[in-house]
Amino acid sequence: MREVFVAKKSRQIDNRMQSSGHVVSAAKAHAEQVAAKLAARAVFVQGADTKATKDVFLVLLRFLSDTLGASAQSLDAAELRVVAERADDVGLREERDTATEDLVRIAVRVRSMVVDALGANALRAYGLEGETPRVPRDLVSHARSVAGLMAQKPFVVTVDGVTFDSAAMAETLGKKADVLDKALENMRREEQELADQLGRRDQQVLAWVEEHQGIADTLVGLFRLAGRKDLAERVRPTSRALAGEEVTPAETTTSEAPAGGPVLG
Repeated sequence: MREVFVAKKSRQIDNRMQSSGHVVSAAKAHAEQVAAKLAARAVFVQGADTKATKDVFLVLLRFLSDTLGASAQSLDAAELRVVAERADDVGLREERDTATEDLVRIAVRVRSMVVDALGANALRAYGLEGETPRVPRDLVSHARSVAGLMAQKPFVVTVDGVTFDSAAMAETLGKKADVLDKALENMRREEQELADQLGRRDQQVLAWVEEHQGIADTLVGLFRLAGRKDLAERVRPTSRALAGEEVTPAETTTSEAPAGGPVLG
């Protein structure tokens, strides 16, 4: 039975996307009240002429949420390119497996025909002793070797009204070997392309981790300065969330929840 390959997005990537979504939602949902409280704090600390106005903090919060949203989208796009490459691999694996099955069938049949035409003692002369290889690369080598030996030692034999022509056998083996060899070459090319997309995706993961942590940490600080420790704890990045092993908790409180509410770690 053939192995079934399914191309799908990584659960860890999906978790990271959800974590970013929750943080972005929190930044947008609480922007007005947090900006107002920070602006009031700026007036208290710096005086009425402070340049740290509510609008300034709104611009900052919008910048943070937009930057994290863009980072998450870039990560998702990189993952989708990996999924697309893996989807291509699924079709190529099927082509390789079909070509392998065809060549095994022909190779086994040729072996049987050589026995029928020349007897079992002729198997050694054409490299047909032992089991027919099932590993694709070994199978291609085997088929071409047998075809080459048949070209060197041709025969046309009729047994019980059935004619066995080594030239026809060699040609069939060669064509089937070429089909499988091409399928293997396509697989090697796709494996290299997949490796490239995986590398690019992994680079994007590293960039996302830095951006997500930096932005979430900044929001934690801003929320705490605004007197909303409860909200700060909801966007605090954990090592498991950054690794994609869990999802940052979704916002469940309203923007008017009292300070000192339940802390979710």
